[in-house]
Amino acid sequence: MNMIRDAGASVVFAACVGLGLGTLYVYSLGVLIAPIQQEYGWSRAAISSGLTIVSVTTVLGSPFVGRLIDRLGARRIALTGVFLYSAAMLALPFAGPSIWTWWLGWLFVASGSILIKPTVWSAAVVSRFERHRGIALAFALCGSGIASMIGPPILNWLTGIHGWRSAYFAIGGLGLFVILPLVWFLFFDASDLLRTRKQRAIDPGLRPGLSAAAGFRSRSFYHLATAGYLATAAGTAMLVHFVPIVTGGGLDRASAAVAAGAFGVAALIARLVTGLALDRIDGRMIGVLAFSIPALAPVILLGYDGSMLWAATAAALLGLAIGAEIDVLAFLSARYFGLQNYGLLWGTVVGLIALGSGTGPLIAGLIYDNNGDYQLLFYLAIPALLMSALLLLLMGRAPDFGTGEGAAHG
Repeated sequence: MNMIRDAGASVVFAACVGLGLGTLYVYSLGVLIAPIQQEYGWSRAAISSGLTIVSVTTVLGSPFVGRLIDRLGARRIALTGVFLYSAAMLALPFAGPSIWTWWLGWLFVASGSILIKPTVWSAAVVSRFERHRGIALAFALCGSGIASMIGPPILNWLTGIHGWRSAYFAIGGLGLFVILPLVWFLFFDASDLLRTRKQRAIDPGLRPGLSAAAGFRSRSFYHLATAGYLATAAGTAMLVHFVPIVTGGGLDRASAAVAAGAFGVAALIARLVTGLALDRIDGRMIGVLAFSIPALAPVILLGYDGSMLWAATAAALLGLAIGAEIDVLAFLSARYFGLQNYGLLWGTVVGLIALGSGTGPLIAGLIYDNNGDYQLLFYLAIPALLMSALLLLLMGRAPDFGTGEGAAHG
């Protein structure tokens, strides 16, 4: 494809591996909840609340990070974030036996995680591509799908041999010694290229788009933010607790980790198909399909009986939602907000998406701790996913910002 031959492919690759690293903390917790609970006796809600700490921090800080991206460029933010996040992963295994040390460790994780959310990676890609923006975003955001596909089985294997701490040591080492150098050498957004004179790029001050005030007042902002929160809360709750859910239904732990890998495969396929479709079809319609079809996953889990096939099917349906979600919302944000304040506006939406990724697993943990099963979670997830699809369906037409919206490439 033209995009692959383009020099901008380097920023796509760096964004892919960076985002994969930045999502491993979510995908790892599902296979680590039981070992951590067994060692310390903490409740599942208390363990899952680490994600809540990250999400609340992200909600509060994402608008500021977005503004920094608009002013300083994505590269500086990403490098700082990868370093802090990796260091936090290396420190997290030293938590315990007090739950407060666990929460303090997650506050450290949050300080780095907020700097490597999809805002950073997608802002750089959007600034470098216009004509092939959808597929460029899809390749870049595949990192989370790849991480969800290979992360749970590998981390479960490490945990079985060396204990749960080895999983966090592995993530931290990967970040410091592999991902950080790749980001250093490959990750440059349009403003970075303008500063270094490496390539033609649009002056950020001349990018068309909504003002910050107009963006925050727009109906599209509230539709995108609410849809992102609902879909993420429902999907991440079931994802993080997926292994406990299906093992509770009779599937052995090793098979559950393998079944969870279907999530990553589906997310990867959904991401690439979505990226191709976004360059050709109304993004709202793609979002409607991506958020409504996965509502079948909680229906399956309501009657789950220990079948490996049905476990993998449910995981794949969840992967469809998560795989397409960020791509659709990032693309629609660029389409409805323009690029003038993309970092700020899209960053705020990402903050609310992060709130969903933190509160969803916490709610799931509370449901299990109080009821002894996850049935109520499934009854809540179905309308949440359907409502998120409806919100995208009801969005109006996007503004016309004219040509030249962003790119040195594509």
